[in-house]
Amino acid sequence: MVPSGRLAEVVDLIWLHEGSASEGVEWRLPTGRVELVINLCVDRCSVGDGLCGRKEFPGAIAVGPFARPYAVDRAQQSRVLGVVFKPGAARPLLGVSLHELSDRHVALAELWGAGAVELRERALTARGPRERLAEVESVLGRRLVGAPDLSHPLAAAAVAWMSRAPAGCGVAELSDRLGWTPRRLEQVFRAEVGLTPRSYRRLARFRSALAGIDAVADHGWSAFALEHGYYDQSHFIREFRAHAGLSPSAYLRVRGPALNHVTA
Repeated sequence: MVPSGRLAEVVDLIWLHEGSASEGVEWRLPTGRVELVINLCVDRCSVGDGLCGRKEFPGAIAVGPFARPYAVDRAQQSRVLGVVFKPGAARPLLGVSLHELSDRHVALAELWGAGAVELRERALTARGPRERLAEVESVLGRRLVGAPDLSHPLAAAAVAWMSRAPAGCGVAELSDRLGWTPRRLEQVFRAEVGLTPRSYRRLARFRSALAGIDAVADHGWSAFALEHGYYDQSHFIREFRAHAGLSPSAYLRVRGPALNHVTA
C-alpha cells in the first residue's frame, strides 16, 4: 500500500504478509532504508546480525539503516506488517537522529513508548488486511502531524543525487553541487539518513549492481563490474561481500524469489 497525503512524503510503502512460515533463518540484504516491522503472530521478533548473535525484541521494532546483512527467524514471518520509509525522511516520525539506529534493531517502544503498543494493537484488532494497512496509515499520519519538525531538505537532495549516479557522484562533488561544505553534508546526512555519505554511496552502488545482476551472463563479471562503477572484478567482489555477506556467484546460487532475501 502506498500512503496518501503528506505521509507519502515520508513513507514509501506499508506492506502486509499473511501466509505460511517455515523453520530456519533468512538473511535480508541492506537497503539503507529505515523500516518498522510488526509481528502480528506473536509479540516477539528474533533477529541477528552475524556479529552480536541473535536478539529477542517485542513484536514491534524499528530497523535502522543497515549497510550489511542481518538475519530473521522465518518461523515468525507468517503474519508480518511493515513500513518502509523514504531515505532521509524517517527522523521526524522516529524522533531520534538516525545515526543512533545505524546497523541496529531497536524495540519501537524505546522510541514511541505506549505508541508502539497502540500501533500493534490497532493492526491486530482490524477486521481484515485492508483495514490493517489503513489503521497503520492512520497512526503514522497522526504522529506526523504532531512531529516537531521536518527532515532537512539537504538530505533528500543528496540522496537523490546518489541514487541517480551511485558510481559517479563523489562526496566532494556532491557537496559542491549542493553548496555545502563536506563536513556539513556529513553532519546532516548522518542525522537524517543514518549513514555517512560515503557509506550510502557505496551501498547505492551495490544496490544498483544487485538490481542488474541477472544481466551478468550477457557481459561477464569483469565488464559487469566496470559498468557499475567498480575498478575491476576484484573490487566488485570485495564490495559485494561487504554488503551481502557472500560473493556474487554464491548469491546467485542461494538467493530467494525476492532480491533482498537469501535463505541460509
